[in-house]
Amino acid sequence: MSPAHAHLAVYVPHLRQGGGELSMLRLAHGLATGLGADLVVAADGPRPRPRVTLLVNTLASAEVAAPPGMAVVALGKTGTVGSLRALARWLRAEQPQWLISAFPHSNVAAVAARAWAGAATRCVVSEHAPLSHQIKAQGHWRYRVLPPLVRWAYRRADAVVAVSHGVHDDLQTLAGPGLNLHVIANPVLDAGSAQDTTVGTPVHPWLLDKRLAVVLSVSRLSEEKGLSSLLQAFAELHAQRPDTRLVMAGDGPERERLQAFVHTLKLGSVVTLPGRITAPRNWMREARVFALASRYEGFGNTLVEALASGVAVVSTDCPVGPREILQGGRFGRLVPVGDTAALALALLQALDQRGPTPGAVQHAWQYTDAAACAAYLKLLHRLCPQAGLLCEAALAQTQTQTQTQTQTQTQTQTQTQTHTQAQAQAQTVQGSPGPGPAPC
Repeated sequence: MSPAHAHLAVYVPHLRQGGGELSMLRLAHGLATGLGADLVVAADGPRPRPRVTLLVNTLASAEVAAPPGMAVVALGKTGTVGSLRALARWLRAEQPQWLISAFPHSNVAAVAARAWAGAATRCVVSEHAPLSHQIKAQGHWRYRVLPPLVRWAYRRADAVVAVSHGVHDDLQTLAGPGLNLHVIANPVLDAGSAQDTTVGTPVHPWLLDKRLAVVLSVSRLSEEKGLSSLLQAFAELHAQRPDTRLVMAGDGPERERLQAFVHTLKLGSVVTLPGRITAPRNWMREARVFALASRYEGFGNTLVEALASGVAVVSTDCPVGPREILQGGRFGRLVPVGDTAALALALLQALDQRGPTPGAVQHAWQYTDAAACAAYLKLLHRLCPQAGLLCEAALAQTQTQTQTQTQTQTQTQTQTQTHTQAQAQAQTVQGSPGPGPAPC
């Protein structure tokens, strides 16, 4: 295949609100916009920019939109077996130079489809969760059959990307030797997300009432997020601090059960589930504490966003991402999974924190779109040297973007510190709260 027609495909099964799905969409968008200018000038003249195509099984159940301007192909299938056939047909017809996939079932399908199609496509599979813990937690037969399938597929992939060192180590244990294994952190922060702290995006009224101490959670409302434990911990916290409120943003299959549990705990007037939100860092910067209660996390995108926002952070010490992002507790409090008393105590202690944890904002800004795209571009270049001119040009542009984002980071850190100081002063002046507004 001529480098003049270089083509990259990014495959995710669904457009859902999960952290892994959103990371893959950010990666696809970043690669599409960062792979050079409209024309890349090579030794033999100008060449078209490489195409980036986003592949999904179906758009019928999409919870989020594809990145603007992104070429999207729906395979028209919902199951793994059906999508494998459709993906093989597409690979045979399009012959992209690279295919990046995510999540274990889709990764197995991607490698099998590449073999079925007889394509020369370089296949990069990415793992976003500690798979051994995910298999144990899910319990379903679709997960119990994964270990031998993962060993077969990941050893045949051209490269395997883990989003954290903990996921890397878990994969090595599960899949054994023979993997071309790399660690590339999720793309979380970019120039746009840095700016959303200054855009007047509406937030919940509790967050604007500085008499209240708001604990914020942002996640998919699913069982592995441990939100029942967070509610129990908050019940203990609220008994000691009547000024506290809990905002659990996000949506998912556990919404009705969680709402029922809120009423069982008689917390209906002090807990709200507002659904999906835009510009979550706007909400984070107004909260007193950000809480994550997950049972397992491969990375923890919202922890990075919270650190960048300057809010105090409390997280379960679940496998494997939070300990890595929070540097063993240096940048946020870590508590055992399922220990509601320890979680309540950590939330209480975090309420008294004034200002961002020293170094936390700077630490968060290593997890940028540009950094992730640059790492992927280096990997893709090594896998396909004949496209080197295109990749090198793209890499140079991505490095320029990284420098621009570094400047944005400095400005954002100053804004965060100024806002947090003003917030602390407002809390000191206004003193204790009244009952506060009713939940939405």
